[in-house]
Amino acid sequence: MNIARLGQIVFILLSPTLIVGAALHLPRWVRAVTRTLRERTRPVDRDLLPAGPPIEELARDLRRLLLQHDALRRSTEAAMRAWRLHALEGAISDCAVQAARSLDVPCPDRAGPVALEKPQLRRLLRALEQAGLVLPTGVGLLATGRP
Repeated sequence: MNIARLGQIVFILLSPTLIVGAALHLPRWVRAVTRTLRERTRPVDRDLLPAGPPIEELARDLRRLLLQHDALRRSTEAAMRAWRLHALEGAISDCAVQAARSLDVPCPDRAGPVALEKPQLRRLLRALEQAGLVLPTGVGLLATGRP
């Protein structure tokens, strides 16, 4: 028996499997290819794409950060407390500026990843509350008196 004859026998034995496999999977492959081609040729309007995370996610993160800041401010642990508070204020500033941009609330300009000063941050957080963002009440940065 030569190699050509062996190849023909293997092809004859495997042909029913190949035909059934093609019949089952070929429509799915064709849909995937046409969907991919359609998405590549569709123009994308960049103005309709969101510039950042959803406002719900920003609000959740901002509430969490404010509560962490308040808990750390009230804690008795002294080691590295100032650094942690400064880092949390920077994260709160970033999140508040993103939320302000999403809600079209005017926010102070800042150069690079610098945290807003506390009075600026308080004003921005109050402006966000007035715009309808629900923030925790009575926490250090939103308290009416001096923290």
